[in-house]
Amino acid sequence: MSALTKADINAIREVFRVTLADIPEEHFADWLTHWTEDARLMPPDMADVVGHEALQTWMRNWPKIKRFDITDIEVDGDGDLAVLICHFVRVLDGSDGGETRQNGRQVLKFRRQAGGRWKIAAAIFNADHQSG
Repeated sequence: MSALTKADINAIREVFRVTLADIPEEHFADWLTHWTEDARLMPPDMADVVGHEALQTWMRNWPKIKRFDITDIEVDGDGDLAVLICHFVRVLDGSDGGETRQNGRQVLKFRRQAGGRWKIAAAIFNADHQSG
């Protein structure tokens, strides 16, 4: 195995950025292209969501997100596997016309695909009551 290159790290960060941008725009089909076919999402207080069909159904039932503000990102890995850890703020429209902000943290496992493209193979996230 070999350590990740700067190009690998940049590619992983870009996949992450694009997936977060797809959510508020409700580009769920585009969002799904960044996940492996056997991807596993582990949302808080819910059963695992596994595979494209389940991911798409889960995403369509998620609350409308205005945007994500990423507060920090760390990427590490070796060979064809990488891990991204981040803290974020999920911003939703508030019932009073303002914004509701929810701090969170997330860990994603990326797997390099044939041809070199990085995709998300697993993700877990939860509330972060310690940040912000």
